[in-house]
Amino acid sequence: MAPITKLWLCALKSGQSVDSPSFTQLLSEILELCSSYTNPDPKSPQMHVMYQVVDNPSQLLMITGYQSQELNTQADKVYAEKYLQKMFEHVQHVWLRQVDVDVSTLPIDRERVLVTCGEAPVEQSGAKGVGGWDVWQQTQQAKHNENGAQGVREGKSGEEKVWVQVSAWDESGDESAEPATGETFRLRKIMGR
Repeated sequence: MAPITKLWLCALKSGQSVDSPSFTQLLSEILELCSSYTNPDPKSPQMHVMYQVVDNPSQLLMITGYQSQELNTQADKVYAEKYLQKMFEHVQHVWLRQVDVDVSTLPIDRERVLVTCGEAPVEQSGAKGVGGWDVWQQTQQAKHNENGAQGVREGKSGEEKVWVQVSAWDESGDESAEPATGETFRLRKIMGR
């Protein structure tokens, strides 16, 4: 059983705010649920973090890690039953990616991180990023669409190879950390657990 990290990009629905008390409370409960499966001690390092995309504040990106796929599947079933409908009152799904990387190796303790998704690992000066190939479509959870929300990406064959990398971001404007093709997300932490 190898550790996994999921990255979920979603967008706030029209009229919703990341600062609304109802969304903040919901997010807090979801992160608490996730951590109950992985790091129940509040003093332990964060393994589940929600970020806001700085360049597009209506987009949110959650990074969440589990010690195994099986543990993630257990947590996801409870999440889907208890919170999925409520979450989708606030946001809409954009994409989900999964990498075979231990979340503890990612710089998610930082207030700002850079996530890049592209065709190859990103070379950068300074701090190294940590990443892996997106394997979401190969998981049993994706194949069975177990929670009903995270199936095949719209408009994508599911066969494309995507490298997903998380790096510390110091806002220095180092453009070398961006992939030649793909997406770059500059993120500000909203909440973590």
